[in-house]
Amino acid sequence: MTIIIVGAGSVGYYLCRTLITTTNYKVKIIEKNQLRCVVTSNKLDIPIINGDGSNINILRKANAKNADILVALTGKDEDNFICCQLAKNKFKIKTTIAKINNPKNMDIIKKLAADIVVSNTDTLSNIITQQLNAIHYHFMTHFTKGDTAIVEFIVSENSYMNNKKICEINWPKDTLVVAISREEKSIVPSGNTVLKANDNVVISTKEYNKKHLKKIFN
Repeated sequence: MTIIIVGAGSVGYYLCRTLITTTNYKVKIIEKNQLRCVVTSNKLDIPIINGDGSNINILRKANAKNADILVALTGKDEDNFICCQLAKNKFKIKTTIAKINNPKNMDIIKKLAADIVVSNTDTLSNIITQQLNAIHYHFMTHFTKGDTAIVEFIVSENSYMNNKKICEINWPKDTLVVAISREEKSIVPSGNTVLKANDNVVISTKEYNKKHLKKIFN
């Protein structure tokens, strides 16, 4: 899972630090100011591209075609607009998020460039996490007892689990598939049940298995 953040100002830096310390997502930064690139690279161990994120060649250098989310956080709304528009139209990035500095620009940016437009930067980290979870999986957080948890994943179309029987999958120890929800129907699974894309799979497992399960479903 890859996120490109354009702009390494205070908001961009804080967001990067939050993501790399709380998730396993790959984060890249594009920053125009060379000094800021140096300062950020000394603090965060992530790839940093020195350049203008509204330039198609810089986005290509950042391998934007393989990114899942682009977040434009520069101090200029017009640059954020162009970043998101290029990301969406040229590199087919699934989700684009833009920070706006002038609320008057919200409608035009949302209509023509960004999937999500935010002015309150405190919500950025939560929005990104929600978007990534929507792409591939999410955890059911309302039930955890001791070291046992109930988690829920969504089978993506490009997952190796798609069209496989439950018994054919190498599940981690102490893992049980409890239920499957498919097209608003509930399925009581057996070993011969075949998983399909967009299935919601409810699993009982140990806390320490959650990262392993995430890798399997991705």
